[in-house]
Amino acid sequence: MIYNLLAMPTVLRTALYAILAILMLMLMITVHELGHYLVGKIFKFKINEFAIGMGPAIFKRKMKSGEQFSIRLFPFGGFCAFEGEDDDKDDPNAFNNKKPWQRILVLIAGAFMNYILALLIIILSMSIYGQTVMGVQYARHDDAIYGQTIDSQIPADKSINDGEYILSITKNGKKTNVYMTVDLISALNHAKKGDEVTLEIMKGDKNTEKKTIILRSDVECKNITEVTKVYEALGIGSAMQVEPTREDSPLKSGNFIIKIGKTGEEYKNATFVYSADDIAYVLKNFDGDSFAIWTSRDNSVIFTLSDELKTAASSGGEAIMAALGVKDTGVRSYYTAAKYMKLGFFRTIGHSFEYSFKIAGTVFRTLGQLLTGKLGLNAVGGTVTTIVTTTKVISYGFVYALEIMSFIGVNLAVFNLLPIPALDGARVVFCLIEWIRKKPVNRKIEAAVNGIGLILILGFAILVDILQFI
Repeated sequence: MIYNLLAMPTVLRTALYAILAILMLMLMITVHELGHYLVGKIFKFKINEFAIGMGPAIFKRKMKSGEQFSIRLFPFGGFCAFEGEDDDKDDPNAFNNKKPWQRILVLIAGAFMNYILALLIIILSMSIYGQTVMGVQYARHDDAIYGQTIDSQIPADKSINDGEYILSITKNGKKTNVYMTVDLISALNHAKKGDEVTLEIMKGDKNTEKKTIILRSDVECKNITEVTKVYEALGIGSAMQVEPTREDSPLKSGNFIIKIGKTGEEYKNATFVYSADDIAYVLKNFDGDSFAIWTSRDNSVIFTLSDELKTAASSGGEAIMAALGVKDTGVRSYYTAAKYMKLGFFRTIGHSFEYSFKIAGTVFRTLGQLLTGKLGLNAVGGTVTTIVTTTKVISYGFVYALEIMSFIGVNLAVFNLLPIPALDGARVVFCLIEWIRKKPVNRKIEAAVNGIGLILILGFAILVDILQFI
């Protein structure tokens, strides 16, 4: 009973964040449909209904113009229904009776509105908080990373260090501003061990300087998720942060678990851990009565290897973290830290545009790597995954809510313009064909293609959501 009472606020907070996530997604969809609506009104298209949500209508209102506005039961979609959108009508203001170029503008207006909203959110975020910059939590110059021994002969002034934040990377004269981890891959992919690259780094809040470092290993990233290879080359290690912890745990919220070993063992001889499963594996094969967990190079926490811990270790990472007093939902692995750098007005605008373009580029790269098999389907998610991820992200704070909103907005803009049946991009293709041929494709064929496309898209979204949960 006490546990349930303590858990209640967390449940309520999670429910609130989930509602906010759904509302954010609905905002993006509504803005998208509003784009279609506004441009349709400019060219005097006949619009039958503007709906927020899908399914049965729970609110309807007839406007003076004859259009119907409705709010529907399920908050997962929306539409702007044009007269004669899928078939031929006699009304001169019906969708298919308008000029192809007018229809194209109506179709792309939804994605354009998504992009504009995302861009405004990025500008707002950078104006209030500044540009996100990635910093080093743990620079590992002499330690082993993922079984590879880092070259310890590289001098300190040619190495990246704790507390340094990377603003840009210049390799072979090409400068790449760093906004996301994928930018690290873009800047350093195919680089070799021993190559020199120039980093623009920030120390403290404002001071920036350029620093030339020597890469410690080759960088060959097959897809956009293999950023750990870049970290290895730069000499950046990972540390698992535990947050939150229970009051009875010797570990404290915010601690980083770096190594595990025998009590009294020196830090350099202990074993690096990168996940909860690593801790379970070590303890399952442990032959001592007590062990130490290093939360930094100069601090360790001592545990007795009780029967409870032994049993938990045999059950895996989630069980061992719970036994150590860590709430299993709070275990996270960090390679880098994040902070914010304030920019001037013009740099804020310029960097906002560049960041939005980089998000769009990431979407294209992801789709390309999915098609070529470099990425698996478990790298993407559908509507449910989007809501779950958004719920988690916005729980970290307002700045993260702005970040995920901008990312979703650009994603919707790019995705809807792809020439995939049922999406706006495919409808644009049909309009272009009609414009060039001076006559439309058979409407029944177009409707069938879009109908099949819709079924496939829905099926794909469900499939990737299932894969995520599995």
